Amino acid sequence: MLQFMSLLWAVEQGLQRTSKRMARELGLTGPQRVAIRLVGRFPGISPKQLAGLLRLHPSTLTGVLRRLERRSLIERRAHARDGRRVHLFVRPRGRQLNRRSAGTVEDAVKTLLARVGDQRLHIARQVLTQLADILTAHVDEP
Repeated sequence: MLQFMSLLWAVEQGLQRTSKRMARELGLTGPQRVAIRLVGRFPGISPKQLAGLLRLHPSTLTGVLRRLERRSLIERRAHARDGRRVHLFVRPRGRQLNRRSAGTVEDAVKTLLARVGDQRLHIARQVLTQLADILTAHVDEP
């Protein structure tokens, strides 16, 4: 158990370091970049849907989206019939950052996925999903 936890901490630390380097070199943190990539892949996605895909609490995502909006990388558009609902779109400046780039977290993950087979990926996804679910349940408990 301790060895597995050490690996998880190493992954988390690697994500943080890579995200900080991405912020310096690309001007986007890892979470900001993934948000732009997902909005680019699903134009018109709602913030709630995006939070679900990212497995983030909506309030956490709000800060990410605000920073991206301030930099004119994404925009919110009101729903045509319900002004309380909004949809997200990548703006032209954001499109420049919405492509594959070496040295990003997703590039590292893509490299890994090319090395492991589908069966190993499926098992890893199951294990990590269950761990995320257990950790989320503990946080959400009163």
